[in-house]
Amino acid sequence: MGKGGKGKGKARPPEPEGPPEEIEELGEVMHPCEDELVVKCTNTRVPHFNARIFLENKEEVGKLDDVFGPINRFCFTLKPSEGIKVGSFKKGKKLFIDSMKLLPMSRFLPNAPGGKGGKGGGKGKGKGKGKDGKGKGKGKDKGKGKGGGKDKGKGKAKGTGRGF
Repeated sequence: MGKGGKGKGKARPPEPEGPPEEIEELGEVMHPCEDELVVKCTNTRVPHFNARIFLENKEEVGKLDDVFGPINRFCFTLKPSEGIKVGSFKKGKKLFIDSMKLLPMSRFLPNAPGGKGGKGGGKGKGKGKGKDGKGKGKGKDKGKGKGGGKDKGKGKAKGTGRGF
């Protein structure tokens, strides 16, 4: 008899439903696109996906759906909450986000201080030196066979085919 499955990972407590304590400006409405709203980000930090988006009076208008565009002036799309019409937003309308749902830009840049550096951050093993620290290097003759190489000595040139 089994005891049933135990969930994977830690269970997260549900997100608080009320308005956040502190909000800050995230961006300005550009235009509607199908059933979403395209917003130009004016904040220097990067928002979490699915973060709740608010008006200045802390009224929730939707959730952040996607982030796109160049890293120095990116945009995002807003999936509106039920009852919110994307056509009701005027161009330039300011939208806000919970200040706890923003990440520093350095986290998304390569080799930036403060970030973890992304994939492959550990020290590699390199080529290694093998036994006794001498490595696999080639010996005195560099493995080129017997008597190889060009004759750099003085004297008659052998095997040039000129016959002088």
